[in-house]
Amino acid sequence: MTATVPAAHVITGATGFVGGAFALELLRRTTDRLVCLVRGADDEAATRRLHDALGHAAEMYGVPDLLPSILERTRAVAGDMTDDELAESADRFRAAAGGTTIGTFWHVAASLKYEDRHADEINLMNVHGTRNVLALAKTLGEPVFNHVSTAYVAGRRTGVMREEFPGDTDWANNVYEFTKTVGEEEVAASGLPWRVLRPSIVIGHSGTGAATSFTGMYGFVSSVLRFRQAVEKEFGNLLQHRQVPIIADPDIECDLVPVDLVARNAVTIGREGPLSTVYHLNNAGSPKVGEVIEEVFELTGLRTPRFVSNRGLLTAIDLKLDEGIQFYASYMINGKHFDQTNTESVCGTGAQRFDVDRAEVRRFVRWYLDRIHADGRSMSPARASFAYQNTRKPVGSTRG
Repeated sequence: MTATVPAAHVITGATGFVGGAFALELLRRTTDRLVCLVRGADDEAATRRLHDALGHAAEMYGVPDLLPSILERTRAVAGDMTDDELAESADRFRAAAGGTTIGTFWHVAASLKYEDRHADEINLMNVHGTRNVLALAKTLGEPVFNHVSTAYVAGRRTGVMREEFPGDTDWANNVYEFTKTVGEEEVAASGLPWRVLRPSIVIGHSGTGAATSFTGMYGFVSSVLRFRQAVEKEFGNLLQHRQVPIIADPDIECDLVPVDLVARNAVTIGREGPLSTVYHLNNAGSPKVGEVIEEVFELTGLRTPRFVSNRGLLTAIDLKLDEGIQFYASYMINGKHFDQTNTESVCGTGAQRFDVDRAEVRRFVRWYLDRIHADGRSMSPARASFAYQNTRKPVGSTRG
């Protein structure tokens, strides 16, 4: 009897936070080969970069036993999804797959920037780049296309969000949400077999607390820390005696989901889930917005905040914080609950749940703050300053 030949997967964004977790989960649960689109001077340099990124993630997530599989079963093809000639590199992907059938394509790479001033770059990656990747997939024989989007294509809508397409882009809070909505439409209209996977706010590993990227909640923590440091520099210990008002609804869900939970259920869906379907990869055990903000304030040395509803209640000092957290503003109002009917039908009831109470919020935030401090202690003052500046970026690029 002839042995079954393992399949191959193509992944974009595998050197990033979510894409890296997907790659590790595929290595853990299959014997398949992974071929990753990674920026680099050539395929050899791109593969070294891929192995470094996945090796780092494996160590951070407590799975160093995957290191041999990373070296043996992952290869990179040097390239960029914004390249209009990307599809012409299909033969290099086939060669990197070692003759195995490319059965699944995972498109994870994206720009996470959101400001209007970056609109051209965001559109280039999230819309035009998605078109280029779809063209590559078609050239590779039309494998199943698993497209990673965001639960926040829901935009300013409130209430229960179903696992379906929004229908229009008018509700988007920013250009990032707009382009992710358009990207989903491009995938659905591509003619490829597809699934859309929508994580919410991805945080570190559920077991180790570690993360390999510091966007999302970590960007919010950095903004609060930077605000405290700026006010102390100008006004001394003022914040020790004053509650800072912040525009937020403390009683709505703050949908924080560990990266390994996202990866685990994404791979299950990618192997078993019905096609032409949207899946929410959020957390049914999320904390409240107020709980998260209060814990972040305490851990960054601020008094418990005062929750308000409009900017008219903010002083000039308070506006410094408000301006620094604009990207996160939409997550702290317009409460919504993401339905998981499609996800649970594949992964099982409760599969997409990890209870994040106050103690868990503290654990994840402490890990991040400890990481900042450890990096600072092990570096020269100039290098530590550079590292902290990098943590200041609330959003960025996750392409490979």
